[in-house]
Amino acid sequence: MEFIVVIVGLFILHRAGSLPALQRDTWYRGWTTRLGAQHWLKVVPHGRLIFSLLLPVLLVALLLVVVDDHWFGLPQFFLSLCIFLYSLGRGDLEEQVEGYQNDLKRDDLQAAYHDAADFNPAHQEGDAENWSQLHNEALGAISYRYFERYFAVMFWFMLAGAPGAILYRLSVLHSDMSLDNAADKSTAERWLQLMEWLPARLIGISFAFVGNFTACLERLRSTFFSMSGSTVEVVTNYVSAALQSGSVEADSPLVRETEVSGVRALFSRTLVFSLCMIALSVILL
Repeated sequence: MEFIVVIVGLFILHRAGSLPALQRDTWYRGWTTRLGAQHWLKVVPHGRLIFSLLLPVLLVALLLVVVDDHWFGLPQFFLSLCIFLYSLGRGDLEEQVEGYQNDLKRDDLQAAYHDAADFNPAHQEGDAENWSQLHNEALGAISYRYFERYFAVMFWFMLAGAPGAILYRLSVLHSDMSLDNAADKSTAERWLQLMEWLPARLIGISFAFVGNFTACLERLRSTFFSMSGSTVEVVTNYVSAALQSGSVEADSPLVRETEVSGVRALFSRTLVFSLCMIALSVILL
């Protein structure tokens, strides 16, 4: 059933572009804020992170158990589909990337700064001082957005069902929140990096089959078992190897636009490849 949910969910997101009516996160931010006000949680190591993630995940798991084997499994299917759709990435990424590409065509640096901020979950402009730095930051952010929008969610959904998918999305939300405690913020970021460690390496393997195999294999050999480096850095390095592009020299609008198009095409091929591998594993297992 999980594979069918993934196919239907990706089709819905592709047709809709974004799902603002379903992907509302104010409830989680309010829930986390209320937990932060509980004094008894302060004596529990990482209590705010644990309880803010654990209770919603347990609730989803309980609901799935309750509706199991009712009406030929249709309630469970639709509940899993709603959770999967909620867990996918926010906003219309393709529209955002196209907006950035239009800025590149016009060579409009100021507009590019503004549109590149859309790739940042906090919607904050970066520290780039010129086109080259901005473009490198944008390519890394776009690559990560594709990864967290589709691939990490698919991995956890296929591995642990709807509870796994919502656990990942809530972990992303928690990491992006402006927490008043620096230790809590650091813990949330480390937890998210742990959840993304294996999916990021698996997408590197997928890049090898749809991109430059030799370059990706070399990059995988040097980073696969490493815990250093953020997920953004790891995924960006794999993208660079797959496209055979080293340090980006954004010396013209045409070069920059071509590089963004290359990233979009790479992730499109990788998504199709990943679905084929999931289908094959379902058939064999």
